[in-house]
Amino acid sequence: MMEMPLLILLTTQVLLPVFFLLWLWLPRPADRLGWLMRVLYGACYFAFIAVIGRWDFLSTALDAALPILFLVSALLAYRRVRHQPWNRSTSIMRTHGFTAAMAVFFLALTARALSGYGYQETAVELDFPLAGGTYYIGQGGSATSINSHYADRSQRYALDIVALDGLGARAAGLMPKDLPSYFAYDRAVKSPCTGVAIATHDGIDDNKISETNTRDPAGNHIVLACGPARVLLAHLRKGSIAVHGGELVTAGETLGRVGNSGNSSEPHLHMHAYLGGVMDYNAGEGVPMTFGGRFLVRGSSVTIP
Repeated sequence: MMEMPLLILLTTQVLLPVFFLLWLWLPRPADRLGWLMRVLYGACYFAFIAVIGRWDFLSTALDAALPILFLVSALLAYRRVRHQPWNRSTSIMRTHGFTAAMAVFFLALTARALSGYGYQETAVELDFPLAGGTYYIGQGGSATSINSHYADRSQRYALDIVALDGLGARAAGLMPKDLPSYFAYDRAVKSPCTGVAIATHDGIDDNKISETNTRDPAGNHIVLACGPARVLLAHLRKGSIAVHGGELVTAGETLGRVGNSGNSSEPHLHMHAYLGGVMDYNAGEGVPMTFGGRFLVRGSSVTIP
């Protein structure tokens, strides 16, 4: 049976976009206002999924291609109604009220998600913790609609990072069962700062795909002291951690490898910075992180030579 998150993703990012593309043509709008309302509704929906969508499941290329396809289709569809009257309806509200309301609804959801593209606190500047590839932010930002961690005080600005192939997908398939099919798996995790590894934990097995270990949420992990901030690198592969608690580390040094341990349903690197709490990554106050001055959010991609 298809898992519910995957079913939701296929519905929101495949079936509904196809519906909005077809709706531009079938049935043929009775007037130009009908065409405009369909375009408005579709444009608001495409803006919504462009911001909140997890395009790494399919291909990040679709994130750019679908809006362009919708715009071209809308212009071509206009040719069918350009000689039609502006409005044939005796009641615009009755005919187009629902469509207008739904367009406003998705526009509001988009605006709410976009509010998570900034931050108020002072950010911690760090180096990106992976090297040699293209990476995608699956969770990130300062709004719950684009970052599921934001409701947690200590993980407020956490990132979940996956790796992409040349087609912009995170895995060889939608949800393959073997861990190496996920391109992030076994990637070297680099130190994002010069500092001290104040705590490490190893010995936890990787989960099978879609299974999680809630007893040890961070799984195999490292806590770094990066100046006044603490940084957690979590869900590492069993036996891969190359440093011990108390050791000095330098920026770019290999610390471990991406795995699927802890509260993780598929291979990715979880990272968050916090103040206070010392070694307890659940006790601090989450702070924003920047990489080369860039604040990463869901949908951001990072390419490291």
